[in-house]
Amino acid sequence: MLKLENLSLTFHPNTVNERVALNDVSYEFAPGDFVTILGTNGAGKSTLLNCIAGTLEPDRGKIILDDTDITWMKEHARARQIGRLFQDPLKGTAPNMTILENLGLAYSRGKRSSFRRAIQKADIPFFREQLAKLNLGLEDRMETKVGLLSGGQRQALTLLMATLVTPKLLLLDEHTAALDPKTAQNIMEVTDAIVKEHRILTIMITHNIKQALTYGNKLLVMNEGKIVKELNATEKMQIGVDQLLAMYDLT
Repeated sequence: MLKLENLSLTFHPNTVNERVALNDVSYEFAPGDFVTILGTNGAGKSTLLNCIAGTLEPDRGKIILDDTDITWMKEHARARQIGRLFQDPLKGTAPNMTILENLGLAYSRGKRSSFRRAIQKADIPFFREQLAKLNLGLEDRMETKVGLLSGGQRQALTLLMATLVTPKLLLLDEHTAALDPKTAQNIMEVTDAIVKEHRILTIMITHNIKQALTYGNKLLVMNEGKIVKELNATEKMQIGVDQLLAMYDLT
């Protein structure tokens, strides 16, 4: 469960550049929710995720994760409970380390005290099994440095790393936006499968309206720092892309 209570944040207050990024946002995400968020640039989508992740601190309000107030918890401490993917496939992995080493680091999160113990021989069959689910042949390239992978391969690996130890919350910040359509579709299918398998509470920002309608059980629309619309799973099924564009003027 994730609960946002009256979350507010203003950039450059009391200056000519003052901008309200979040305006008294309150919302409760239920366990297992997969919520997509749409909105124009500047609507507050990424700011909301940054506050939840701990990258930004709100001016006021609360963020409650599983009954724990994490509003002022440091970002690195939240990372033990929150997985995150960004638009840039270069983020989230260590390019000069191998696939195996990257997975070892991800798997050691919250479990082991040092990288020296991160890679254990007994873990390798598990890593191969998880990589095989990506359908990219990476299970046969575990000694390959991540910097040699394509953007789609790196993003798939980052997704796997973020969920290898099941997080309480998964944040997806336009994680397919930099990929070609075929690769983006594959990443979305893998994302959906992982989220459903582990029932991970997931929040996904996207500008792709078709993705927002296809994936997840709820859709939120943000504008001027507020959540202005909510569609449940049934309502999502009954509305088309053109209707949503016309209704919310997201062009």
